[in-house]
Amino acid sequence: MFIAPGPPDEGANLLYADESSADELEAVITHRLDVDLEMAQINAEADAWHAVRDRGFCNHGSAIGYRRPPVHEVQKLLKPGELICTAGCDTVFANEEDWHVQTNDPMLNPVPLPDRSTAGDRPARGASGSRV
Repeated sequence: MFIAPGPPDEGANLLYADESSADELEAVITHRLDVDLEMAQINAEADAWHAVRDRGFCNHGSAIGYRRPPVHEVQKLLKPGELICTAGCDTVFANEEDWHVQTNDPMLNPVPLPDRSTAGDRPARGASGSRV
């Protein structure tokens, strides 16, 4: 086994007798390209998710669940298993799965944010299990 120096921020690369530094470099570059593609996909998904708020609808990015005794005032509104959106719309979700479905596709049942115009967008309907 040989030790080939790598970039200062990555330390040394270990090379076996049947490898060349070109093989190692190709693997490093391929890995970096894979990471770049993955990050581009993550950024595109995040941009689409945040665009929901830009259009005036809640993306249900945070929620709080039932608890007795309640720690937060809004928990007094909940029944066991329920969650309430704390991202701006106060939609009550029947359970954690319902919340995740709405978070993954906020436009499935779009809920307008208070004091935001949604002119030109499709009409809002309450989320499933919504009591708002």
